[in-house]
Parts: sequence; structure tokens; C-alpha cells
Amino acid sequence: MLLRRIAGLLVTGGLAAAAILIPTTPAVAAVTSGAVFNNPTVASQQYAIVEHVQRLIQGAAPGSTIRVAMFHFSLTRVSTDLAAAYDRGVNVRVVVDSQSRAYSAVTGLIGKLGTTRTNDSWVTVCTTDRACIGNLNTPIMHNKFFLFSDTLGSTNVLVQSSANLTNDNAERYWNNAVTLVGNTAVYNSYVAYHGDLAAQVKNNDYYRTVSSGNAKSYFFPRAGTTQDTDTIYNMLNENITCEGNTSTGTETGRTIIRIGMWHFSRNPIATKLRELADKKCWVDIVYTESDVDVPNILSGHSRIKLYRISGDYIVHSKYLLIEGTYDGQKDTKWVMTGSHNYSNAALRENDEALLRVQSATIHDQYRSNFWALRAAAVPVS
Repeated sequence: MLLRRIAGLLVTGGLAAAAILIPTTPAVAAVTSGAVFNNPTVASQQYAIVEHVQRLIQGAAPGSTIRVAMFHFSLTRVSTDLAAAYDRGVNVRVVVDSQSRAYSAVTGLIGKLGTTRTNDSWVTVCTTDRACIGNLNTPIMHNKFFLFSDTLGSTNVLVQSSANLTNDNAERYWNNAVTLVGNTAVYNSYVAYHGDLAAQVKNNDYYRTVSSGNAKSYFFPRAGTTQDTDTIYNMLNENITCEGNTSTGTETGRTIIRIGMWHFSRNPIATKLRELADKKCWVDIVYTESDVDVPNILSGHSRIKLYRISGDYIVHSKYLLIEGTYDGQKDTKWVMTGSHNYSNAALRENDEALLRVQSATIHDQYRSNFWALRAAAVPVS
């Protein structure tokens, strides 16, 4: 109608002395590397991670590919966006754990995309009572990540989150998500892993890593029975020096280790943290679940502070922050985050992904979130 009116005015000369105002498309904010956090205690911040993912789905270019790996997927607001992306020509490939099979969000996507992996779009549901790859004991496909080949003008966009796509994960659980843009090698390692999840070839020693630029990916399960095959233990044991910093860490240059963790039950990690505290590192931990031993190992040390969030709200994040000396590099800042709890199942049984990022900016975003977790927690004596 507007175009018809303008054409009519041009024909009659009605616009001869008037300026023609042509509406412009609103500028779209670029995708940038960085972290997003929800706050379950503030209504306006509960769905921050979900909204971030929705924006990327809505911005996916026709002909591009979206890949999703998700443990619990019940949010129809996200499945609706994925279906709409498919309708405009985006390839949509989703892997979910068998526990999500009956959710309407998943059944709706299966009805839309089908399950045939020779097609460009599909949904794969992991083996019942098993992970897609892990096959030891009672594993789960515990991943929570998103891959966008082209969205909002950016290519090779990776979002690694701790959050499932459920209302509880927004409204009751503290979660995080980190976005990396343009790290092609790490992005492609996730693409390959997603393909292996979908292929469902069982492998109880799947463990592999890819390092590029400021990031490194780790994929599980990892076989073994000793602490030297515990990835987190090795990170702490082989890479951390507690003193000698000049611009990071404590005022006296000591390295600070901060952990936000849903479930912490691997005793070698706790023992190593105490050893590092003995060497003058500072250790700050907020958690929700643990076995009996971990708090006992960590308690009673002047440089270790324990806090717990439980009840109506929990910490569901799984991250490790290093501020100080890591891998021989002084005055650096690191984030290790993903779906990987500090439990035996996460290490030995489940399909899990862990992402390590060296970035002062991203670390400081996580550090601010950690302080919010700590403020919401109760000290453990």
C-alpha cells in the first residue's frame, strides 16, 4: 500500500517539493565472543541464556547449518524457532538424550525434521538408557552446546553452555554459556563430535582434544581408573604455579582458583586443590552437591573457602577459573567450562564436552558471575 501511494504521488507530482523517507532495516548487533549468565532469582534475567540462543537461531542464514546437542530439551519456544529456521532454508540437526524423547519440543521437531540422517535436517535420539557414545554403566548424553555455521553475519559460532533447555534451568538454576566466534579448528572439532554423537558408535574411550588459538576442546568419556587420566586433575597438577604473578591473582601475586560446580565428587581433584593451597594458591568454591569426602578434604584450610547453594535455587554451572600462572604463563586468565561435572560419571561414562578459553575479558565476566554465586551461597564450615 505504501509503495502504491508513493508511486501515485510521483505520477501526480505530489512529491516534487517533499523529502522521500525510505524506511531502513534496523542494524543487527554482531555476534561476539563472550559469556552470558542467567540469574534465577531475578525474573528479567532468568532466560538470558535461552534468549541468546534464540537470537542466534533466528539470525541463522538460509543454507547455513545449526547443530544442537542437548540433554534435556523441553522448551517449545526454542523448538519453534528451530522449526522456523528450517522453514526458511536452514539445515537443522539435533541430538538429544533418550530422556528427552517424549518432550513435545522434541516430538514436534521429529515431526518437522524427521530422523533420516542422509537428509540435510534431522533429529537423533540416543539409545534408551545409554549415551550416544558412552556405553559404560548407565551413561547419559549430557551435552549442552549449539553450533551455527552462519548467523547474524558471523561464521563458525560455538555456544557451550551448562544449561539444559528447560524452565527449571532458567528459573531455578544458576547457569552459564560462553560463545566463541571464528575459531575454525575448535568449531570444527565440535562439528565432528556432533557427527559422532549422531552416528551413535559406542566408545568408552572416546576422549580427544583440539587446541587452536586461545581455546581448546575436550570430549568425553575418557577411559581409566587413576588420577593421571583425570583431565581436571591434570590441569591442576601439571599447569598451575601459585606464586610469581605481578598483575593478577592476589595482592601478593598468588594464583586464585575459583570453581562453580553442580556436583563435585572426584577426591583426587579435591586433594590436589588442597595441595595447591598448601603452596599458597587461593581456592574459592561454590557448589551444590558433593560426596562426603570432598568437603572433608577441603575444609579447615585458611586459603580454601567453601560455599554451598541449595534449596529453591542451585548452582548448575560447571566451571573452573584460573587467575594467575597457568601452563607456565604468568599473569594470565583462563576459563574451563561446559557440561562436565567433577563426578566419575562425567569423566568415565557420559557424553560430555569441556571448553578451555584463555581470555581476560571472558574470565572477568565469569569472575563477576562467581561473585554473584558466592553472595547467594552459604559458607560451609
